[in-house]
Amino acid sequence: NQGGNLVYKDSLVQAVEKAVFNKVTVPRGGEFKLTLSDGTVVHLNSETVLSYPVRFAGDTREVELHGEAYFEVESDPEHPFIVQTDGVEVSAVGTAFNVEAYRNDSIVAVTMAIGKVNVSLGKQRVFSLVSGERMGYNVNASSCRIEQIDPYKWYAWKDGALVFRNDPLEYVFKKIGQTFNVDIVLKDTAIAHQPYRATFQQESLDEIL
Repeated sequence: NQGGNLVYKDSLVQAVEKAVFNKVTVPRGGEFKLTLSDGTVVHLNSETVLSYPVRFAGDTREVELHGEAYFEVESDPEHPFIVQTDGVEVSAVGTAFNVEAYRNDSIVAVTMAIGKVNVSLGKQRVFSLVSGERMGYNVNASSCRIEQIDPYKWYAWKDGALVFRNDPLEYVFKKIGQTFNVDIVLKDTAIAHQPYRATFQQESLDEIL
């Protein structure tokens, strides 16, 4: 009957909408900001790919991330916001956090800025993180570490800053190279692990070096 046809059409439209995804790819040296259909704001760092539905439907709001992103999740307790990465799932209902999940890195990290999230490592291990905590998960070793930190260091990139606090020089060069799309070769391995402390805000590559 006519009513049945209308129900069928509505269901078909919902199924189509659930299947339609956008994919944003940020090249090396770039950054991008977008707002999802639920109002969630996402900052994407260099060398990042985010897949997300054109319109969220169903009981959850799910996206897939490869790279690094800072999420400002629109509050909706009835529809958890879920970030899927290789080996790690982050679930939130309304909070702000940073996720690092580059495919060529063995570490997936979640840094909390505001609120609380649940982090699942497979079906057996689920952790809760709150503001000021950072979880690093070694995918290869299946080991996890949670620590209290100054969270801003880990997502300062979204504000155009590079913040280093006693980080090894090889890591500093890696992040600078990623930001400016250059390859920095550290030939003197003796200084690779020397700690470095600095804050760079809008400086050029020449000024930083």
